Amino acid sequence: MINPLLADLRRIYEGNAWHGASVSEALHDVTTGQAAARPVPDAHSIYELTHHIAAWIGETTSRLQGNPPGNPADGDFPPRPTSIDDAAWADVRAHLERRQAELLETVSGFDAARLDDLVNPKSRNDSDGPVTFRALLSGLAQHSAYHAGQIVLLRKALSGK
Repeated sequence: MINPLLADLRRIYEGNAWHGASVSEALHDVTTGQAAARPVPDAHSIYELTHHIAAWIGETTSRLQGNPPGNPADGDFPPRPTSIDDAAWADVRAHLERRQAELLETVSGFDAARLDDLVNPKSRNDSDGPVTFRALLSGLAQHSAYHAGQIVLLRKALSGK
């Protein structure tokens, strides 16, 4: 049963997702200037969204590895920088790729019989009750797809098209 979830996580990140642009497709050819830009006042930049996606992929991987739920070790969103240079943009993209690779490796080795086990039986209820590993992975897929859509919209706002 883990294979369909793994396939979804790959598609949402790498491409061929039915909903539209994957995370990688949304970020393809984004320049440093575009990543740093804030075409919508008070909205996160592409740079900040990229960091955020990576942070939550890392937190999900941590939970799958048996660590208690918490905020991402990388922070939810980075502090708003005054400027982002080429090195910072390259670093956040590389970090996202590493986090995705770690996730896929962890999910590949995850025991499918545990998908309906609770992530943390002592806490972290969502609106439907305690969170299972299946719900965690489904939620991560939804989270990544949502933010890929935001990135696409920011790119459209920047291009004026």
